[in-house]
Amino acid sequence: MYLHTHGKLPGRVLKISLAVTFLLVAGEMAAGVWANSLALISDAWHNLTDMPSMALALLALYFEKRPPTEEKTYGYHRAGVLAAFVNSLLLLAVAGYLFYEAFARLMNPQAVGTTLMMVMGAVALAVNGGITWALARSSRTDLNLRAVFIHNLGDAASNLALIAGAVLIRYTGQNILDPVMSALIGGLIVWSAWGILRESANILLEGLPKGLKLKRVAGRMLSVSGAEEVHDIHIWSLNTHHHALSCHVLIHDMATSESEKIRHQLRELLSREFNITHCTIQFEHTHPPGEFHRYMPEPAPIDQASAKPERTDPPPSDSPKDAA
Repeated sequence: MYLHTHGKLPGRVLKISLAVTFLLVAGEMAAGVWANSLALISDAWHNLTDMPSMALALLALYFEKRPPTEEKTYGYHRAGVLAAFVNSLLLLAVAGYLFYEAFARLMNPQAVGTTLMMVMGAVALAVNGGITWALARSSRTDLNLRAVFIHNLGDAASNLALIAGAVLIRYTGQNILDPVMSALIGGLIVWSAWGILRESANILLEGLPKGLKLKRVAGRMLSVSGAEEVHDIHIWSLNTHHHALSCHVLIHDMATSESEKIRHQLRELLSREFNITHCTIQFEHTHPPGEFHRYMPEPAPIDQASAKPERTDPPPSDSPKDAA
């Protein structure tokens, strides 16, 4: 896991980012009120949502490092995913507020102070751009940090739009551009939040990990010599980069030492090709299956005509003769 070996750097970046973002939000909010700019106030709200996002991400980094317990047998791997899910819902709520305010301002456009808009836009761009760059590497492998990364990337893009809009308002006098930019920022927030919400919900609901196909995984398992059929297969994620699998594999009747070789090969293949590192593989013994048995998400039905009847022992007798 990336954060287990390099967890100090993202944590330090998040702490510094929290402090800088707080100062930025205070400055943008004051400047927005002074300049009467809804776009600047919207950007301040956008940046304000970064603070709980970063705080939750920091909390998640702490919990993810805690070892498993008797109650939390998997540990706290999903703390970051849960933080990302909450952050995405928060983003959608903020976007709804911005849409409402933008509509109200469209109905009643007001003059704005463009100079202050441009200055604060440039300062915000430098802050959010710096945070985005600092988190770029870690966000590739951690959904929790990716939520913060996309959050700040969206902030940086909205800062560019804010500066461009201020220039246009200054030279065209079209104050209606201010609420239009606010609505565009809201749309950007929805777009960034939806992807995080969908991926984090899939992990929390124990859906198939992103990028994996159940049939392909089962097919590759069948390429291991001795694996005749795969069924009851389930694949889920503990977090964005820890995947788990459980399944039944049909093999011929053989010594335990031989079946363990097959299990070892299956685990190596799953780890190497699909990054599935937690495997529970249960072996079953049967006759060689036909082609229709090669892969099934559910157990193969038993052919009643060819199935052997189960052996049933006679019930014990309580008579003295039998006891003797």
